[in-house]
Amino acid sequence: IAESNLFLMLAAAGLSGDLFGERLFPIGTLYDPFIARGLDALNYACYQDARFLLVATPSGITLGPEGGAHQSINPPLIALGQPGLRHYEPAFADELALMMEEAFRLIDDPAGESTYLRLSTRAVRQIERTDDRWKADALVGAYWLREPGPNAEAAILAMGAVIPEALAAHDELSADLPGLGLLAVTSPDLLHRGWTAAQTARWQGRREPSHIERLLSQLSTTAGLVTLCDAAPASLSWLGGVLGQRVAPLGVDRFGQTGSLADLYAAYRLDGNAITEAIAELLLQNG
Repeated sequence: IAESNLFLMLAAAGLSGDLFGERLFPIGTLYDPFIARGLDALNYACYQDARFLLVATPSGITLGPEGGAHQSINPPLIALGQPGLRHYEPAFADELALMMEEAFRLIDDPAGESTYLRLSTRAVRQIERTDDRWKADALVGAYWLREPGPNAEAAILAMGAVIPEALAAHDELSADLPGLGLLAVTSPDLLHRGWTAAQTARWQGRREPSHIERLLSQLSTTAGLVTLCDAAPASLSWLGGVLGQRVAPLGVDRFGQTGSLADLYAAYRLDGNAITEAIAELLLQNG
C-alpha cells in the first residue's frame, strides 16, 4: 500500500524518453479509490509530461461485496481537472482494446499524454457491432449506442459499468418513447475539453462545434437528459449545460455499502426504475 511510490515510479519510467532517449511504456495498476493517496505525485508526474498508462479497478459501488472503503466516488472528477491525464471509462471489451491501443500511441506521441483507465470487475454482456463507425467517436468521448429518432423527447447518457442498466431501460422504454436515444460516454474528460475549447474558439471568431455539441444537437433543445454513472453525479451532469437541455443526474454521492449489485443499484438509484422515474419527471416538467 504505497500509491505515492507507485506514481513516483510511473513518473520516472514515463520520462525515460526525455532522459535517456529510449521510450518505455509503463503500466501501473491500483484500486480506483486509492488514487487520492498518491495524488500529489500523480499531479507532478503529469506536470513533468511523464507518459504512462494508469489502470484503476474496480470502480464505484459496483464493487459490491467490499463496501465503502474500497468503492470510489470522485476519481472521474479528479481526472476532469487534471492536465496531462486522459480519462477513459469503457464498458465493453472492444472499447477497452481500442483505448489501450490509443493510450500506447499517446505515450510515444510528442504531443501525447498519459491515460487513466477506470475499469470494473463486473461481468458485462458484450454487444454485437455491425460496423466500426463508433470507434472514432468513442476515442473522443462518446458515441450513440442507440441513435435518437427525429422526435426524441429524451436520451439516456451512461458511462462504464452501468451501461447494462441503461440498455435494459432503453429497451423497456422505447415502445412508449419512440426515438429515445442512448449515448455511451467513454470520456467525460475529453468531452469537457472539447466543449471548452470550442467555446474559446467562438470567442476568437471561429465557430466549430465540439463533439458533444454535435451529438446532442441530434436532440431538440427541450429534450431531457438522464445521466447515469457509478461515480459522483457531477461527472456527467454538466452535459445539460452544453445546449441548455434539462438534466436529471443519477450517480453516487455518499459512501457505499456491502451488498448485491441489484440491492446497491436500487438503494443508490442506478437501476432501471431510477432511470424510468427520472425520464418521467423530465417529461412531466416539459408538459
